[in-house]
Amino acid sequence: MNPYTTGDTLRVLHDEPPHPACHDADPALFFPSGDASDAEKMIASAKNLCRHCPVRRECLTHAIRHSETEGIWGGFTMGERRRLREQANRLRAVSPQLIMGLQEGRAMAVSPKERPGVVLRLLGLGWSEVRIADALRVAPFAVETARRLAENAAAYRAAERQARQ
Repeated sequence: MNPYTTGDTLRVLHDEPPHPACHDADPALFFPSGDASDAEKMIASAKNLCRHCPVRRECLTHAIRHSETEGIWGGFTMGERRRLREQANRLRAVSPQLIMGLQEGRAMAVSPKERPGVVLRLLGLGWSEVRIADALRVAPFAVETARRLAENAAAYRAAERQARQ
């Protein structure tokens, strides 16, 4: 039965696997070379394609699974993937005593590198970003930035787990 003649085209569209945003792009775009200005333009263009890609996480998982050392995968350069891995490791290393101290209202020293993990934990406990900013004695913008870093690192960690399966 032809779905186009029966009006069942919606089923066909939903059964098709999603195409990566880079499907029709020049692969060289994802492996920038040339002078710094050209490379930066290529990186920005590649990341723009990745931004709304339906298979972005799978692409990042591929890069993790195969230890890709070059190119842009899942919207991240190698340097960014390395920093995400480091941040993902720091997310796991947040001290329970630090969180308890903050919950008890004590002034606790939190380094900028620790901040994403602390923010993620406190958000998980139901704290608002404003309350976290007050507790950490930082601007709300710093908490927002830390939240985004933590979300990216958590996504990296999830892709890492998926790659191990």
